[in-house]
Amino acid sequence: MTTQRGFTLIEVMVAIMLMALVSLIAWRGLDSVTRADSHLQASTEQTEELLRSLNQLERDVALRAASQLREPSLGETDEAEPDSPAPLSVRSSDSKGFRLEVIRSAPAPGVGLQRVRWWLKGDTLYRAEAEVRDRYPLPAPKNGVAVLGRVSDLQVRVWNPDKGWRQLSGNRQDNPPGLEIRLVRQTPQGEERYRQVLGPLL
Repeated sequence: MTTQRGFTLIEVMVAIMLMALVSLIAWRGLDSVTRADSHLQASTEQTEELLRSLNQLERDVALRAASQLREPSLGETDEAEPDSPAPLSVRSSDSKGFRLEVIRSAPAPGVGLQRVRWWLKGDTLYRAEAEVRDRYPLPAPKNGVAVLGRVSDLQVRVWNPDKGWRQLSGNRQDNPPGLEIRLVRQTPQGEERYRQVLGPLL
């Protein structure tokens, strides 16, 4: 006759403690993976938002009107006026007064022209576009759309063929040969800096 020996209370308690410890380690590992995935997803979304904004800005500039535009006077159709609006005009100041005006071709080729405006208000970058027209006057942009948030600083430099890059502080520049936009953005992951060069624009 054999005697079957069971587990003692101490053995059972040790087993339970080991299981609890393994469960805690597994939970912490799963929580760390979940947090890393959330962090990566948020960072990816922020990068995609930034790239969409910069790509749209680059496209607007690339589609700018190829020549000076004008509003013809009564009875005149061919001669250009000296005060014709510039296809590209940019203004920037130390108080975050960034403003970019573009007269660009319509999304559909051969349809007409439209005015597009970019500006920074507070910590948000906005874009507005006007209706497309095939004749003057071109309407002003309305109903701006927020395209990028958490922008803490935005500075613009223009290219000067004789002096190189020059800071655009409190000045307006029409049809610069090149633009450099430096953008600082505050994200949950910390401060991020970006640089976009547009040009040559001749």
